[in-house]
Amino acid sequence: MRKLLVAVSFLAVAATSTEGQIPDLPTFGPNWVDLGYPKVFYTTRDGLTAGLFYSQIRPAGYSDWFDPPPYRASIALDGQISTSGSHKLGLYARLPNILPGWRFSMVAESRRRARQNYFGLGNNSDKDGDNVNTNQPYYYRAEHHRQYLRGEIQRKVVSHLRVMVGFHIERWKLDTLEGPSVIGLQDNSGLGFSLGRFTGDVTARVGLIFDTRNDEVAPTKGVLLQAIFGAADSTVAGANSYTRTTLSAAGYWSLTPKHTFAGRLLTQFMTGSPGLGSYPLIESSDVHIEGFGGPDSHRGVAEFRYWGQDKILASLETRYEAVGQRGVLTASLVGFVDVGRVFEPGEGELRLTLDGMHVGVGGGPVLSFGRQAVLGTTLAIGPDGLTFLAMTHWAF
Repeated sequence: MRKLLVAVSFLAVAATSTEGQIPDLPTFGPNWVDLGYPKVFYTTRDGLTAGLFYSQIRPAGYSDWFDPPPYRASIALDGQISTSGSHKLGLYARLPNILPGWRFSMVAESRRRARQNYFGLGNNSDKDGDNVNTNQPYYYRAEHHRQYLRGEIQRKVVSHLRVMVGFHIERWKLDTLEGPSVIGLQDNSGLGFSLGRFTGDVTARVGLIFDTRNDEVAPTKGVLLQAIFGAADSTVAGANSYTRTTLSAAGYWSLTPKHTFAGRLLTQFMTGSPGLGSYPLIESSDVHIEGFGGPDSHRGVAEFRYWGQDKILASLETRYEAVGQRGVLTASLVGFVDVGRVFEPGEGELRLTLDGMHVGVGGGPVLSFGRQAVLGTTLAIGPDGLTFLAMTHWAF
């Protein structure tokens, strides 16, 4: 569970404007601007974390200022290290409007989550606070390493329809921490998670995207429909052979200029023999989702709460801009209902059902800076009680 200090520290950095930035560095050209700031925050899972974010952005111009993409291109470097031993270093390139009709993105990231949540496989994995004590402090935790390179190209076909091709090259490793843990017990029971060893995971993907949103960061009208198919083949590359199919639909409707309703339905199913480290990735264009649980998927449960090959998620929310000017600085309130579940082999086939659905209801304040930065917190009540999360973008 993330503490309020997470959002407060980011907000303090943003509020200092240029005074909180690192010194200006040469840009890529006269049409680019740079932005950089230090990061310091605290979470109960990772402890004190410090880092640095630096980016160069090519802003939209007079002709495309009101287009859905918030900028023409962005190149960013993001790094951080925590007292728990967690760390991240990533290079991110997103070019949504650098060439007419084309979109490009590339991500290279190395990350260690020293205390990642792991409550077990399947939709009925339990969480009992009595299992966490001085003899087994990491009963519901695992160590997770990820090193990946991910790229994507999208091409406009006609009107709002785009075709997408991409790849994902990854090495991941899951391992136990000190003392008994769920992941260690399940591995010893014969599930064969290959703990402590890096596993290669290489997939190619294709997809269709239909996008009529008026704003890609904070839409108030339009729809986003996605159909993405990915495949991994161990005879070509990687260690596992499987497929991943993701279907999602999101819609936005403005009741008034300040009040927006939004909804999302997402389902993903896998076939073949994916490794455990392949489960958390949920495909989406531009930016993928990690894990079932957390600010991007289900805000009523902790991050990485449920692990399963197949997933179904649905969300309904209302967003109200309380004060401010859209595109400059706004303070909003969000209220939501998130539902969803996972399916592991033996729990039945993926299907539309109310059985076993995990429901979360909550809300919170959200600050938007310009057309790019979003900071907020959410508090929700779900199957495990209260869950407090920080968000750096809208959930969908």
